[in-house]
Amino acid sequence: MKELLEKFSDSFAKMKDIKREMAKVIIGQQEAIDHILICLFAGGHLLLESAPGLGKSLMADTLSKILRVDFKRIQLTPDMTPQDVTGYEMPVWGTQEFATRKGPIFCGLNLSDEFNRASEKTQAAYMEPMQERKVSIGLETYELDKIFTLIGTRNPIETGGTFPVAEAILDRFTINAILHYPSLSEERKIAAGSENLSLADLRPVCGPEDILAIRDYLMSGKFIENDHPIVDYICRLIQASRPEQSQLFLTKSDDDCYKSWVKLSLASPRTAKAFVRAVWVYSFGILGQNLILPEHVKALAKSILRHRLFPQEGSQFDKNNDNVGPDEIINWLLERIPIYRSD
Repeated sequence: MKELLEKFSDSFAKMKDIKREMAKVIIGQQEAIDHILICLFAGGHLLLESAPGLGKSLMADTLSKILRVDFKRIQLTPDMTPQDVTGYEMPVWGTQEFATRKGPIFCGLNLSDEFNRASEKTQAAYMEPMQERKVSIGLETYELDKIFTLIGTRNPIETGGTFPVAEAILDRFTINAILHYPSLSEERKIAAGSENLSLADLRPVCGPEDILAIRDYLMSGKFIENDHPIVDYICRLIQASRPEQSQLFLTKSDDDCYKSWVKLSLASPRTAKAFVRAVWVYSFGILGQNLILPEHVKALAKSILRHRLFPQEGSQFDKNNDNVGPDEIINWLLERIPIYRSD
């Protein structure tokens, strides 16, 4: 625990500085900013959903300036090919050789805008970079930047010219954050604000080396024991979300109810691993506390699980009923899964 506190004490101060600098440009949206920082420090990726015009691109660009990381934006469209994302080999004129032209995925922070406008074939180009932080071009494999983090955006309003995001891709997004419309006071500040980012006088407060120090520590597995009660709680919650295993944790009537809503859960062991790391970053880095509480798990549960639950056809969940959506189902699960086992 002492080593853990030493690792995170400095990161908490840096995250406060990052959020203070972000506030010079981004009005409100504190939860989404926290989610981006969790993904950065925990080595995950973020699926960001909102209506147009709420500042997704501005948020990512601002963060890249504060963190001193290379930022690139990809505007996805139905006619894009995988090579438009990863890059391609091109013949060198007058020779029999090929040169590699790397695509925009090669950066530290990547914003892939309107992810659901990319075809299934183009979406598949993201699978290797998101999981292994590598890209295969031709017969060669190239390493991405160690800090590589993807922010994929999805517009839930428009459906024309869109494709469903593949299940294998969804499970690679650690957190599904939602940007909400600003309050009246926030919108007044936005309306009267400047369009010139340089006027914000952004100050870089940390670099990739600071983030990678925490990330490498979390990846090492030294920070937690597998029998820790919070790890056990997260794993039971993950297993209860899977219709194939929900009967192990729910009563017969509750299990029947759950299965009438949820057809499939993408919450895999990869999800459990990401969940544990995210909770530790949230507790020690975002909140600055020196212990992990069940409330921290509950605070992140909806953001981590909502994009991993698929509805039964014809159910209230499938019809997007206001009273039965993914967040409501996750809250329902949280009420039924005990924090500590009785055995």
